[in-house]
Amino acid sequence: MPPADDPPADSLRVLCVEDNPVNLQLVRELIALRPAVRLRTAEDGLSGVAAAQAEPPELVLLDIQLPDIDGLEVMRRLRSAPRTAGCRIVALSADAMPERIRAALSAGFDDYWTKPIQFDAFLRHLDHLISARAAGQALR
Repeated sequence: MPPADDPPADSLRVLCVEDNPVNLQLVRELIALRPAVRLRTAEDGLSGVAAAQAEPPELVLLDIQLPDIDGLEVMRRLRSAPRTAGCRIVALSADAMPERIRAALSAGFDDYWTKPIQFDAFLRHLDHLISARAAGQALR
């Protein structure tokens, strides 16, 4: 059984909102390498918002280009709801143009990770968040 399917009770709760099945599978496989992370997924913006409201994650990995509402709108909805306002929200996007990254961060994203996903950077970011959480630090 992959570690991500049976994590410890005090796991870092992560929600990945991604409509591309290949990218989603890659995230699943990378997170399976980290037993301290519990992953949930959603394939479009509205189901991502609903999943986050039902069980607020500590970290949201959010694709910008979704089939129903875009990632910016998802982020705005999560930030405006009391249950999810404090989530760390990271944009996942293939658009690596510096002005797009600046705009996303200015709009309210906590970080911006580019696709294709760089395995070492992805895991390094996750490890940092796991360590910060274990030390009792806020993830925002």
